[in-house]
Amino acid sequence: MGLIMSAIRRDKGLWVLLFVVVSVLVLQRGMALSADAASGRSRQEHSAVSHEVLTFYYPWYGVPDGPGGAGRTVHWGRIDAAKKDIQASTNYPALGAYDSHDPKLIEKHCQWAKRAGIDTLIVSWWGHNSFSDRAMDKILDGCQRHGLTACIYYETVPRPRTSESAADDIVKVLEKYGGHPAHLKVHGKPVVFVYGRALQELGLTAWLKAIEIVNAKYEDGVAAMGDQFSYGAARVFDGIHTYNTCGKLRGMAPGAARKWAAETYPSWVRMADEAGKISTLTVIPGYDDTKIRKPGLAVKRYEGELYRVQWEEAIKADPHWVLITSFNEWHEGSEIEPSLEYEEQYIDLTAEYTKRFKAKKRTIRSRADSGQFNENDKARLREKLGEIRIGVLPGAESMAFWWLLDVGVKPEVLAWEEVADGLSPKQCQVLLYCAGEHYRRSVEKTGDVDDALVSYLKAGGYIVFLPALPWPFHYDENNQVVNRSGQFGLTLRGAWESPQTDTKLNFVQPQRRLSRVPEKFGFPTSGDQRWRPFFAGDKHTSHTSLLVLRDADDNYLGDAVAYAELKGGGRIMYTWFGLLQGPYAEALLYDVFDFLASQIGQSGS
Repeated sequence: MGLIMSAIRRDKGLWVLLFVVVSVLVLQRGMALSADAASGRSRQEHSAVSHEVLTFYYPWYGVPDGPGGAGRTVHWGRIDAAKKDIQASTNYPALGAYDSHDPKLIEKHCQWAKRAGIDTLIVSWWGHNSFSDRAMDKILDGCQRHGLTACIYYETVPRPRTSESAADDIVKVLEKYGGHPAHLKVHGKPVVFVYGRALQELGLTAWLKAIEIVNAKYEDGVAAMGDQFSYGAARVFDGIHTYNTCGKLRGMAPGAARKWAAETYPSWVRMADEAGKISTLTVIPGYDDTKIRKPGLAVKRYEGELYRVQWEEAIKADPHWVLITSFNEWHEGSEIEPSLEYEEQYIDLTAEYTKRFKAKKRTIRSRADSGQFNENDKARLREKLGEIRIGVLPGAESMAFWWLLDVGVKPEVLAWEEVADGLSPKQCQVLLYCAGEHYRRSVEKTGDVDDALVSYLKAGGYIVFLPALPWPFHYDENNQVVNRSGQFGLTLRGAWESPQTDTKLNFVQPQRRLSRVPEKFGFPTSGDQRWRPFFAGDKHTSHTSLLVLRDADDNYLGDAVAYAELKGGGRIMYTWFGLLQGPYAEALLYDVFDFLASQIGQSGS
């Protein structure tokens, strides 16, 4: 089971499948969220945290004669000590196949970590009384003896995968380990890292609720670190991180890796700093899972040079913490633990850079100096939106929802049951769709959510689409493709998954209606480039293109931002999801909500 979950951890295709399935489970619950709770989390401050170095640590190995293996091999597969070969290990440990529960092994690992300048072990944790859980006490005790700290890496949420089940699980963890002298704490709160799988099993809004429950139930509270670099994650969690950058570094020589890190690392640090949260950057020595997966993925080490350039750019970017993937993830060849192949090269390299990192005093950045808008700007928009009754459909993940809270606007976050019961424009003048591609289509009877939304529009409602993924209302709660967006007047087309590399594309404003957004700027050259344009159709009585995409020959390729009035009644507004991940996202959101307020004001409804 451990190897299967390890495969899901790194395999993109499996990740997509897992994301789809767990997103559906979350949507089926129809959980309502308190906007006050979201706004409160957004105001948490962790700017004064000092420089530290942490590493992801795996306690899931066992051998037959070891205390953890108890007569069996765990997580290594076939072991051939004579040939220095382990079935499920890319490289061969200097210590050979070992047992994670062996106190002598833990002692040696702590010695190496201390020598390397590492402060904390982030311990992969798979549930109460699991193999990894049974090693946790020993790891904490070993860390205490060597002046280190440890915390768990929360890998998966127990069923029924709700905010409550996650919170109760974490409270139980903290009651067992949070009081240990060697447990990592920030401002007195024990730290828990939440892996991307666990994050997606609930979604951001449900994790917000889970963290609030933990803080209410556990006296010292929790400092939760979410595995996602996004505007929303930086509002929900106390800090943000990523486990592995191997997908980004695939095929890169050190020079290209340096360029990528120099461009990317500062934006990741800034994302956390602007929210007043703990910033982290992840460095890897290399990566190679081709021994356990076919075809697998490999990132060459270049004799340590790849590791060096990441460290150097990370130090320049000045995060609170640098994370190392990994200390001993042998399946994927990302370990810095001494091996037959590399001996102690990566312990020594790590020691060199941790010393440089910690010698540099971190610049404390004020949140007041961050972002694109001052308080007067926000106040003006709050005033314009203040009299408008705004509802948010469940599963809000896109930046739009969290940015609106930052501005100080607190919409009503709805449950699917409330939607299916019927909404009128008097209750909610505007509905925001800030989810991905899934929604709950049926609550009491098939398609009752669809029927309710159509009725809402016919009564004069206004739906604003600010999605986190390309195609709203595409999948139902059973993960079936239903693509109902057209039923609500959203005439999208699937133009491409990524543009041709030699194509020059620009967003252009036909008329200057978005005053804070440039009149012309380029289509993104990286990230998720799936283009899903909006086109005027026979369902619309009027259509206004606010931002369009054009190629080098000035050919129209569809709308990125558009407003339309429907023949059957109601109005819609659409924004392509990729714009909410780009450099003008905040400016665009300001203009979109300003336009919305003007439209509502003109109509008087």
